[in-house]
Amino acid sequence: MVNWDYVQRKRISEVLNDYHVGHGKNGHTIFWQIDENGAVRTGKMMKYKSDGHRDREASWNFDFIHATLSRHWDEEKHEMTDEPPYPFPHLYDPDKQEPCLTFFGMHLLNKYPNATVNIVESEKTAVLMAIAYGNHATQVWMACGGLEMLSRERLSPIIKQGRKVVLYPDRDGIAKWKAKAKQIGYDQIHVDTDPVLKWWRERDGDKADIADVVVRILNERKPMTSIDEVKKAMPKAAGLIDKLNLEITQ
Repeated sequence: MVNWDYVQRKRISEVLNDYHVGHGKNGHTIFWQIDENGAVRTGKMMKYKSDGHRDREASWNFDFIHATLSRHWDEEKHEMTDEPPYPFPHLYDPDKQEPCLTFFGMHLLNKYPNATVNIVESEKTAVLMAIAYGNHATQVWMACGGLEMLSRERLSPIIKQGRKVVLYPDRDGIAKWKAKAKQIGYDQIHVDTDPVLKWWRERDGDKADIADVVVRILNERKPMTSIDEVKKAMPKAAGLIDKLNLEITQ
């Protein structure tokens, strides 16, 4: 559970709709990868426990839609396989025969042309951060899908638009993403490590990402229990609070 405030709670359904987050009949959460042209590349299927953590003990706790569609019976091996030939060739690079993946959230690029693009590893992290700080007009959150999935090729639609990019690496991926940012060589890219260094606490874990830190901070914040606290937090509304004689109700 996350201690969302009123505004953040109202934002949840909006964010899930914006990112087209879906659910499979098998209980998987589906993070659709839709590119900047609105084409669906694939969907990443993840199985989560009730506490929001990935269910690594469940069978088939992770899969891709394109792999599911491409899985077929191999007559020679007498088993299911997702090796060539592929019945859905449009989902693959014709030369490399690799899935044509894109960043989760890339479809928001053209919809919000002036927003800074914030990139994290995990799709769940991108969704949580969009809920926590969701103003797509200024900040769009995307996920590359893993530590090794960040590349100039996949960043190319963002680079072509000359967008400002901020990378938020997981705590155990700082060195790799700093090196990758240097290798990419884009002058509008910046690596922000403050969330997993300056804001980090031991209970967040050695592999914490920005969402782990932010959720912990949200859950630790104290609810405002008096009118004076509310007025101090919202000085512009203090006059209206007095005028309406509002009270805090538990």
